[in-house]
Amino acid sequence: MRLKTNIEQDPVNCGEGNYRVQVYSRRASLIKEFCLDKQANNIADMESAEEFLRQTLTPCDFASTTVTLIGGEGTNDETFLSFDLQQT
Repeated sequence: MRLKTNIEQDPVNCGEGNYRVQVYSRRASLIKEFCLDKQANNIADMESAEEFLRQTLTPCDFASTTVTLIGGEGTNDETFLSFDLQQT
């Protein structure tokens, strides 16, 4: 039997005023993780951040790509928003 293991990476710490973005393949493999600066990109809330990411991110070579947007004001108050990017 063959076991597949993933080396855990430390989560990206984006600091206050930023969203953390995680991009996953259709098979739930983490492709990319980065910070999205709300001030620099003129983003007011989670919905406008989603629209910004839909306009700027392109799907990978997979059938679909899932984007998870993580934000919150406090360390224990995180809000999650997840959506799919489809190839066109």
